[in-house]
Amino acid sequence: MDKTTTGVARKLLSRWRLPIALAAALATFQAAGWTEALEYRRAAVLSGELWRIVTGSFVHLGWVHLARDTLGLFLIWGLFPETLDERTGVGLLFASALAVGSGLLAFSPQIAWYVGISGPLFGLFCAGALCEFPKRPLTAGALLLGMAAVIGWTLHAGALPGETRGLGGRVVPQAHLYGAIGGAIFVLLRTRTNARRGA
Repeated sequence: MDKTTTGVARKLLSRWRLPIALAAALATFQAAGWTEALEYRRAAVLSGELWRIVTGSFVHLGWVHLARDTLGLFLIWGLFPETLDERTGVGLLFASALAVGSGLLAFSPQIAWYVGISGPLFGLFCAGALCEFPKRPLTAGALLLGMAAVIGWTLHAGALPGETRGLGGRVVPQAHLYGAIGGAIFVLLRTRTNARRGA
């Protein structure tokens, strides 16, 4: 393998290291059967098991659910190559997972339990589109409107056609909303922080 090929391979690995590592971790959690111990359960959180606020976003109903969320992760990561780097991605995923769990706890008392990384993925998507907006306002605006339309539809009418097939449970659109809000707040806070540093 020549130096050029090695350099390209290293660049690709560096670019995709976070989603690959996260996908491996999610698969490990699934194979180890940790869903019950980590899922968001309102009663358990209120009893003091606070880790579930965040960890509920990183376990899944089953392998089909995990596969679909993992595919979404890779698609979103590839959609915003100039915006999402490892450091930003880690911060966004954690912030969005925290927003999902906290939002469910504070504003959706009717939801007793939740699993899946789709909520944080909406945060990742929202943040990526917001960061792209100054450079590509039409494209980013269309992506944000599409995301808002999906969230609005599912909140009002339920899951999209075929969305629950093979999942083993129902979709929780509130988690998608809270995840998107978490991503937006992350971008706002980072923008303000960077502005103060540059002042």
